[in-house]
Amino acid sequence: MISIRRFQRGTFFLLPSVIFVLAITLFPLGYALYTSFTNAKFGSPDVEIVGVRNYAYPLYDYRFYNSISVTILFSTIAPLVQIWFGVALALLMMREFKYRNVVRALLLFPMFTSEIAVALMGAVLFYEGGGGPTNGILKLLGLPEVGWRSNPPTAFWTLILVDTWQWTPFAYIITLAGLQALPKDMVEAALVDGASKLRIFRHITLPFLAPVLLTIYFFRLVDTLRLFEIPFTMFGGGGPGITTETLTVYIYKTAFRGFFFGEAAAQSFIFLIIVLAVTILLVRKVRRFYA
Repeated sequence: MISIRRFQRGTFFLLPSVIFVLAITLFPLGYALYTSFTNAKFGSPDVEIVGVRNYAYPLYDYRFYNSISVTILFSTIAPLVQIWFGVALALLMMREFKYRNVVRALLLFPMFTSEIAVALMGAVLFYEGGGGPTNGILKLLGLPEVGWRSNPPTAFWTLILVDTWQWTPFAYIITLAGLQALPKDMVEAALVDGASKLRIFRHITLPFLAPVLLTIYFFRLVDTLRLFEIPFTMFGGGGPGITTETLTVYIYKTAFRGFFFGEAAAQSFIFLIIVLAVTILLVRKVRRFYA
């Protein structure tokens, strides 16, 4: 009887929190799902059910396919670049040198910078007009100036470069923890047997870090799928043209530039399905290393 009363009392105090969470999650999700089947548009009071038309429309839009290809290409390349830079930094930070702890802490600063601040900083650093610092340095070195944001092929790699600057510390700190857990007896035995550092890294360190690196790739890939601030702010909404227009930027433009809220809601659920599919696939891959 006492346990039932305690349960009822606990339920009474938890109920407001549960209602609040459901109100800010399930209701917006349900309303967005309803909107995705309508022709809702800003300034138009007449809303009609249009069925799956909003889900079919992107299949005939070349910009939708472009945004998916940009998103997938970025989400594939950027995490790999960040992982290898992170591994290099972690190996460097395993060495003993003066002020090592200070340097370790300083390397983490970019990760705690907001993405909008990183985007604005990138816009200043890669400014192509007079006074742009990056092109200014190239000019002093006698090298030709680069169209960091105006040249389509270069713009995509500039996007990767800026994101890599911010999120390499994430790969670095986790890899560093993995290196510190590396069994020292295995490394010492290999050194006694005459193995070079390169062979030790290839046959001992890298296999030991494989689950760690895969986990980093999992988190970064899922996170890069939602990339928005840098291409939108730094590249003026995914420019030049639609070179850096990710799927999130494409959805934003549909909703707040075209004001087609129904289509944008449908695109958001298509995006949700893509993210869920990628997440399930990666979770299965990661689970094999921890089974």
